[in-house]
Amino acid sequence: MKEVQVKVPESMSERDVNVTTAVEAFTRGLVSIGKASEIAEMSIQEFLVELRKRRIVAYPYSDEDALKELNL
Repeated sequence: MKEVQVKVPESMSERDVNVTTAVEAFTRGLVSIGKASEIAEMSIQEFLVELRKRRIVAYPYSDEDALKELNL
């Protein structure tokens, strides 16, 4: 993974920067949910909770689409 240095306000922690970067990369479709959780340095479950807090849909499937995908 590439490392970069960036200037941020003193009030932002390294974790804040990691999570924000991961969320942005995920919502732009640049990384998978798994890779985003790695960037954020959290489990997939924790990352899903973070997305929910931000009202971001992790899996854009309707109930009908999910059932079709699962052949149910």
